[in-house]
Formats: sequence, C-alpha cells, structure tokens
Amino acid sequence: MTAEAAVSSPLLGREYLADPDSVIARLREEDPVHFIPGAGCWLVTRHEDVRRLFTDPNVTVDPRAWERYEPAPAGSFRRWADEEGFFAAPPEAHARLRRLVSAALTRGAVARMEDQIRQVVDQFAAPLRGRSGVVDLAAEYTDPIPNVVISRITGIPAKGDDEARFRELAQDVIRGFLTFATEDQKQRADEAAREISDWVRSMAEEGRRNPCEDLVSDLVRVNDMDDRMTNDEVVSVIVILITAGSETTALGGAAALRALLHHPAQLEKLRRHRALLPNAVNEVLRFDFGLGPGPSRYALRDFELRGKRIRKGQQILLSFSGAHRDPSVFPDPDHLDLERDTKALTIFGHGPHFCLGANLARQELRCMIDAALDFLPPGAKLREDLIEWRAIEFFRRMETLPVDFSG
Repeated sequence: MTAEAAVSSPLLGREYLADPDSVIARLREEDPVHFIPGAGCWLVTRHEDVRRLFTDPNVTVDPRAWERYEPAPAGSFRRWADEEGFFAAPPEAHARLRRLVSAALTRGAVARMEDQIRQVVDQFAAPLRGRSGVVDLAAEYTDPIPNVVISRITGIPAKGDDEARFRELAQDVIRGFLTFATEDQKQRADEAAREISDWVRSMAEEGRRNPCEDLVSDLVRVNDMDDRMTNDEVVSVIVILITAGSETTALGGAAALRALLHHPAQLEKLRRHRALLPNAVNEVLRFDFGLGPGPSRYALRDFELRGKRIRKGQQILLSFSGAHRDPSVFPDPDHLDLERDTKALTIFGHGPHFCLGANLARQELRCMIDAALDFLPPGAKLREDLIEWRAIEFFRRMETLPVDFSG
C-alpha cells in the first residue's frame, strides 16, 4: 500500500484536538503506520515500531534527508546548526561527541548540580506557598524554571542582568526552532542564537584557562585519550540543551502536574511517600507527555513497515502517546500507577540517540514535583475548563495550567 492511497486522517479533525489519546489508541489498533495526507508524513503508534525506529538504519534524525527540507539562509545560525551541529555529524563523529558529552552529563555530574536546580525551583515555588484563587502554574512555575536552570548550570551568575538576558535569548531561540515558528520568530532566533554562541565561546575560553564548577567548564575539561571538545562543539551542546531541553522539560513539568491533579489519590500517595518520586517522574511522562505526534525521523531509502511502503525522503513521526499507552507493553495503560514498571519507557529515546540530557531533565522534574507537593494545598483542583491549548495542524501545546488553590 502506498501513501497516496490514503485520503483522510482523523488527526486532521476536531476529534483529535478534543481527545488525542482516543484517536491515537484507535490508530494503534487499526492503522499503526498511518499516512497523514497534506502533511505527507507517517505516524507510527506501536511501542515495538517506535523503539525500532530509534535505531533503524533506514532512517535518520538529520532533517536534510527530508524531501520537503528547505535550507535556512546561508550564513544563518540555523544553517550552521543543520550542516555543522550535533545532529549533522556522521555516525562516527556523532558517537565521539556523545562519548565526550556523556562524561559531563553523567548521573553523578547532574547530582552535583542538584543544589543549583533546587535553588531555582524554590525561587519560583516560594511565591506560590499560601496562595489562593486560580493560579496559572505554567506561567508562574513550569515554563520559566528550565531556562533559569540552564543559565545557572551553564555558569551565568545567579543575580544581575546577565541571567535575565540569557533567559530572554533562550526564549527567542526556543520559539524560532519550533516546528510552527513564523519567519519573524526564526529571524529573532537566529540573532539570539548568535549572541548565545558568542557568549558560550567566550565562557569556554575562560573555562579552559580558569575552570569553574559549571557545565561549560565540565564540557571543555572532558578528556578522553587526549580527545577534547572544540568550542564550536560546546556551543552546539548548549544550544541543544536550550532548544530541546528547556521546552520539553517545561512541557513535562506541566504534564506531570496535570496528570497528578487529575488523580488526587496518586498525588496524596506521592505526597506521603516521596521515595516514589524517581519512578513517579517516569510514570507521569508515560501517562501524559505525548508531545503531539512526537519526534521526527526521515527515510534514507525506500522500506516497508507493517506492509506500508515508506519512500525515501518522507518524514516519520514517532508517537510517544501511542507507544506509552500500548497495552502489549504497559498493562492497563490508561491508569496512572506511580509504582508501575517503567523500564520500557522511550520518552528519552533509545540506543545511539538516547537523550544526553535525560539525567538533567529527570532531576529537574523530580525537584519541580517535589516542591509542588509542598505548595499545592490539599484539595487543589485543576481547572481543565480554563486550560488554553495552542493547536497547529496536529500539534497541540498546553499554554496554561490553571489550578484553583482554594479547592
């Protein structure tokens, strides 16, 4: 069966925007490799297939292989990122960079950053203690924390104009690198990325001369058999943490709190038993962190998947919603269970593309949830009716997280 045989998709209708999980569940059962007309791409919804495509040699993460790829303007930062950045590196070079970066982002290294993360989280949690009425936890809590964490662990001073400027630039970069960015946002992102790049290169040079206890110094200090990262490689890693890490961690924090507020018994259980926090992070991400269709891969050649012929150059979307509610892997998947076995989670990828920032993201989410358990009063209610969603085609982002602190 070819892509052209498909004439419609439930992903393009109102039903999906109203209840995406039900639509994804139906596709997983009836059409697990689903072609989306107009968009010209495929959505893969079964856990087995999503996991396979993280390591399948038929596909790549490099968007230059996409049949609809349009190069950014020559000389722009986005053009440099596409052609020289982390994901553009050939397999051997990519493996080398992963080895070096991993040495600076191990679980132990992230644990050293925990004090900084907790300080940032408390900075935003403190004003929420004792609040009443409806509070937008996205605007006041989950959205700003990841950017401040990145600036703090990178080595930007905690006080003063530098951190505020770094956060402003990071937000511009994030907005411009999103799939649905406008041309103006892309231009601002390019200018912001250049400013951040110059900033990080300067910090890298200083880190080589006078290393400090910060991430940039960690990256430039990494030494594996006399192999070290260049300043451009350090820049690439920091920009990835900003663009990928900040946005996804912000969305993950909002999704986690929404899931827990929808399940007050589980929230109270976690409030009483904080030892469940590490596994709870995985479970709430499994349960309610679909990120729309999911990350992209691009076909390097024609190949078949479950009887569907995927053409060279086509985009393939890996559905976390589908994979993580697949009943063949997660029994009773629509039930939130903070003690569930979550070893099969693919939210941070798999194999050579396992997320290098996974330990950092998990640490941030643990701290965010832990602090929220203290400032959320018993009986706090999620105002689902007031949540604002931004929908672009079949992408959906939660813009607000209104919670009634009065119960």
